[in-house]
Amino acid sequence: MPERRSHPIPITALRALLLSLCCTLVPQTSAATEPPLNVVCDLWPPYQMVVDGRLDGFSTQVVRRVFERLGVATRETRVYPWKRAIVMLERGAADALFSANYTAERARFSHYPDEPLVETPWVLWAEPSLAATYQGIDELRARRVGVVRGYSYTTEFWDFIKRHQVAEEAESDEQNFRKLQAGRLDFVVAEQGNGQQLVDRLGLSERVVPITAHPIKIDGLYLIFSKAHVSPELVARFSTELSRFKREAEYRRLEHDYLGRDMDD
Repeated sequence: MPERRSHPIPITALRALLLSLCCTLVPQTSAATEPPLNVVCDLWPPYQMVVDGRLDGFSTQVVRRVFERLGVATRETRVYPWKRAIVMLERGAADALFSANYTAERARFSHYPDEPLVETPWVLWAEPSLAATYQGIDELRARRVGVVRGYSYTTEFWDFIKRHQVAEEAESDEQNFRKLQAGRLDFVVAEQGNGQQLVDRLGLSERVVPITAHPIKIDGLYLIFSKAHVSPELVARFSTELSRFKREAEYRRLEHDYLGRDMDD
């Protein structure tokens, strides 16, 4: 009977085999093993609002769908006053926040995706006869202009209204529209979608109109991420997937349903 000879495994091959086994047995870090993201927002219809006891709105739906497409887990989104939500993100008590405009100050502690959730105009609102004659920012001299404390309009707009001492600050857009209704303001500055929601809810649609021909700015609304807890890689993945989603019919349906935009735009 012929002798059966053993063939020893070369030491380099043995090391490679052991390394392969270790990699197989040790769990790999993945999105599935990461703790769910703590996402926060304020109430700001039609972007985030409560409907039938549940958080809803355009931004809410977009953020939810993009995270689902990425397979990224999130905790139930919590609602806070805007200034508190910003402080939570800055201090690392929240991982992400929507819907935020860009500011250099927020970028100090936040990652901004390249892609916004949506771009929207910020406009002045006034009673119809005053709105019909408005031609530009110089007409705000000696007027009372309602703004919200902590909002980012534009540097030029802030400089103008502060230089001419026409700004009257409030804690919310709703406070400003109520003051406009009561004759305590001449103009209010508000994002067009949110302003229209408030005007309709307060029954002011025939008494207050937007001045759409002269927007204060057109700006993106973003989901922003904590630099303390969220990697730039996840932010980039979110931005890429959001950009892909915005080219699809489902995104246009959300624009139509929540923002009243034409699906063919």
